[in-house]
Amino acid sequence: MTRTHLIAAILLILSSIIPSSGAPKEPTLAEKILTFCTQHKGEKVGDGECSSLADNALKDAGAKGRSAEKPNKGDYVWGEPVYTQVTGEAKPQGKLTDIKPGDIIQFRDVKLAGKEANGWTYTMSFGHHTAVVAAVENGGATIRIFHQNYGGKRVVMDGVLHPADLKEGWLRFYRPVAKTGK
Repeated sequence: MTRTHLIAAILLILSSIIPSSGAPKEPTLAEKILTFCTQHKGEKVGDGECSSLADNALKDAGAKGRSAEKPNKGDYVWGEPVYTQVTGEAKPQGKLTDIKPGDIIQFRDVKLAGKEANGWTYTMSFGHHTAVVAAVENGGATIRIFHQNYGGKRVVMDGVLHPADLKEGWLRFYRPVAKTGK
């Protein structure tokens, strides 16, 4: 076997056992949304309103923006419905385990109250609010979020939700949808 043939054989063997890197994988829509939120933590996005974070993250990611408001004016729809929890209704629509990072949450007249792991009690209220799901933990029992315009702060910050602690109002989770036919 000549030296050239030996090198060719070695390269052929290596190419079959070492995966080719190929072109870099295009980030998913959700990854783009999360990257936008992470890059803007501590900053005011748009006019500082809560919905401006979702609006700008979706635009930057190449997703469709919010659509028709339903069931009422101001009840923003951010894509495909994933999960809805309404106080007073026996069963939520969808499953907590269907919620994914990058989903958008719309709140209406929400009050959450419960007990933290350290034993402290807490309450949170959101009259009309929008947030982005940052992470889903414990099968959806804990949802980490990015949001702004909460607690008098008009910059992007972290937060935590426990859907089981919903006492009033409703939470709707939407999966953003990519724009088509640019």
